[in-house]
Amino acid sequence: MIQSGRLKSGMQVLTEHIPHAISVSAGLWVLRGARSEPAEACGVTHFIEHLFFKGTETRTALDISREIESVGGSLNAFTGKEFLCLHARVLNSNLSLAMELLSDIFLRSILPDDEIERERQVILQEIQMVEDSPEELIHELFVSSYWRDQALGRSTLGTQESIGSLNREGLLACMKLLHDPSKVLLTVAGNLDHEEVLALAEKYFTFPEGETIDVPLEKPDIQGGLNVHIKQLGQAHLCLGTLGYHYSHPRRYAYHVLNTLLGGGMSSRLFQEIREKRGLAYAVYSFQASFIDTGMLGMYVGTNKEAVIDVVHLLLENLTRLKDEEVSVAELTTAKEQLKGNLLLSTESTGSRMSKLAMNQIYFGKQINIEDVIADIDKVTLTDIQEISQYLFRSDYMRLTVLGDIDKHALTDISLTC
Repeated sequence: MIQSGRLKSGMQVLTEHIPHAISVSAGLWVLRGARSEPAEACGVTHFIEHLFFKGTETRTALDISREIESVGGSLNAFTGKEFLCLHARVLNSNLSLAMELLSDIFLRSILPDDEIERERQVILQEIQMVEDSPEELIHELFVSSYWRDQALGRSTLGTQESIGSLNREGLLACMKLLHDPSKVLLTVAGNLDHEEVLALAEKYFTFPEGETIDVPLEKPDIQGGLNVHIKQLGQAHLCLGTLGYHYSHPRRYAYHVLNTLLGGGMSSRLFQEIREKRGLAYAVYSFQASFIDTGMLGMYVGTNKEAVIDVVHLLLENLTRLKDEEVSVAELTTAKEQLKGNLLLSTESTGSRMSKLAMNQIYFGKQINIEDVIADIDKVTLTDIQEISQYLFRSDYMRLTVLGDIDKHALTDISLTC
């Protein structure tokens, strides 16, 4: 059973009772992310996320780690484009500890100067780690060119320059913005009692006085075309992407099915065509990114530099086929069953169900039960797939990014038309 409540502060609380679970997962979702940051301070939300774990008014960083690990639990966080999440997973009997720890690190972190400098070096190493990982770097390069000079295109981690320039005053100002209860959502899933969760949340989450400050989101502008990054690598890495649907789009289920049959697994078209039939790549897949007002559908391949042009043509040919020809009933059924199976398997995890509570509330403003999702996936037709392919796979939205030791001039004649 899913239940909702609201604290005196205005913070919303959502719970899901899972009677058979022995764990409980709690997530604190702050509806400000990398997309809300000014360009000169990109990465500041992620920096704050790290610092939440570095000491509070009553706990050291070691105290925080010891307390959660002493009960076999886990405590972590991540920063996205549109939100920040602090989350904990513990045995049911330790729910109070998890809630108290989440509130302490979120509301009472002190950001010591020595920890700021130490964590600055950690994040700079994290940025360098991405730069040393071609498969991660190509995605960063692709997104930064797809939404060029826009908040959605900037790295969640920030840059060497922005992280290097952030000071304690700027970090404290950012943290203050995060402490707006109207922008905070608590979701908890497991073998729990809703009223107990509300009482614990009211007890522990006492927000400081402050005013609500809205940060309007920049309207995204898609940048089609080609960009090439020369780097000495054993492989060439490429991302080809185009327009996608926003998170709550009415045709989202057909969009998910399309992504699945295009490159969502070993039976997908891209995997079979590029890896299995031709042996041109080890890693090949499609991916989608959806936000509150826009989306993107992309494809990744790591291949020999000599095969880049052939691979790009194969990607475009597969998109053309989806536009021009109906997929088979068997292929559509396989993709739909794969989606439904993955969805149902995720319900065994309290963490996944906690996250689903948040995603539904953030992007739909209500809860959508799994039976309705399954039914809507089943409703996707062959015509739906062809129609959205014709709408999404448009040349003016097509962006190709290539990374590797390649001849840049050999790519300039590629026509991104399908």
